[in-house]
Amino acid sequence: MAQLQEFPLTPLDSRATSLNADSEGGVLNSSTGPSAGTRVVEALDSYPDGGFDAWLQVFCCSMIFMVCVGGVYSWGVMQDALAGVAATSTIAYIGSCQAAMTGFLAIPVNRALRTWGPRPVAIFGSLCCSLGPFIGSWCTHSLPALFLTEGLLFGVGQSSLFFAAGTLPSSYFLRKRNLATGAVYAGGGIGGAVFSLGSGALLSKLGVPLTLRILGCMFFAMTMPSALMLKGRAPKQPFRGGTVIDISMFKDKSFLLILVGTAIGMFPLFVAPFFLPLYSTSLGLSSFTGSLLLAGYNLASAVGRLGFGLGADRLLGPVGSLIVCLTFVGLTTLVIWPVATSLAPLAIFTIVNGICAGGFFSLLPGVVSSLFGSSKLSVTLGMLATTWAPGYFLGSPIAGFILGAAGGADSGIEAFRPAIFYAGAVSLFAAGIIIAARLIVTKDLRKKI
Repeated sequence: MAQLQEFPLTPLDSRATSLNADSEGGVLNSSTGPSAGTRVVEALDSYPDGGFDAWLQVFCCSMIFMVCVGGVYSWGVMQDALAGVAATSTIAYIGSCQAAMTGFLAIPVNRALRTWGPRPVAIFGSLCCSLGPFIGSWCTHSLPALFLTEGLLFGVGQSSLFFAAGTLPSSYFLRKRNLATGAVYAGGGIGGAVFSLGSGALLSKLGVPLTLRILGCMFFAMTMPSALMLKGRAPKQPFRGGTVIDISMFKDKSFLLILVGTAIGMFPLFVAPFFLPLYSTSLGLSSFTGSLLLAGYNLASAVGRLGFGLGADRLLGPVGSLIVCLTFVGLTTLVIWPVATSLAPLAIFTIVNGICAGGFFSLLPGVVSSLFGSSKLSVTLGMLATTWAPGYFLGSPIAGFILGAAGGADSGIEAFRPAIFYAGAVSLFAAGIIIAARLIVTKDLRKKI
């Protein structure tokens, strides 16, 4: 299999070239002069764009995402089960820590990927993801120990797996890039649904410790074989070589707006999956119903990840699709969730919000490739993901503090509304920033980017 070819190109040329690709997503129409830097040329013969090997990588990456993303998205069930250990806002920090590691470790993990390739990084991530809940099962009454195992150790593992599997499809696909990436990210939604239902059933019969041990074994069985089969295509770089942070990107206004918009957009995105089980309990529904709702949210998320990936390829482009996702996440949170006083409207909110939130995550690699070029994917995505850490880590706890200030979950669903309004308003604000970034690239609203 041929490796990707390298040619000189500046960041500005890279974006222009990407925007001037023909409607088939392949042949480039713009010419470029001499300039500093290199990029991977986006020519059709550089990408398999299908075939057994390419789709096998997608399958393996999807299996990995079932654990590294699905495990985080199913945390709400465990959070409900651990409610007696500490306050809700405090327990939420464990799930937030899991997700925040994606941002905190983005640059070093991407540096490791460029040095050693995806397979060793994914093997390391598999071990950490498996050992986190397994070791944590012996210290379920110790909050500091749960932070170290379920929060930190699992978080380091899921971050390693996330970047190893999340960026790999872009090196195998061009025309179908967003579809392939969406298929990988859909694994996260499916995993979230499976682990939400499975954890709920296991918790009711076996309790927290045994459930965590079983999950640790499942995580290992699902991720280790897939990690061993990963095969990177980009040439490896010496540890001291290559770019870790591309300072020139900060001169690009559209990059700055994408950076700020996605960083702000991360704050509300875990509020719904983390608090749905608790909200349903406040409605008087059973814990199992809460698990079902969270499973439905994750399945809807899987549909959104795949559907928006396909739609980005054929209709709006990744940036336009990202705007739609953030807008509808905000609108459904502000319009439907506050009046969801029974199971039916809550289920509607769960499905629609889950679809749009799932699409948000799967579109980000496509947004980076579309605006800044595929050769910059690992560096640029790492830079962006670093700024997501505050939203990952603080978004849900902020909602928990707002909930506590309003009287707590025991005060009924009215106490949830201030936190709900916070999540919805922040989503719409983030959507506005992404719209501004799109208008900087082109004011032609008919152009797909």
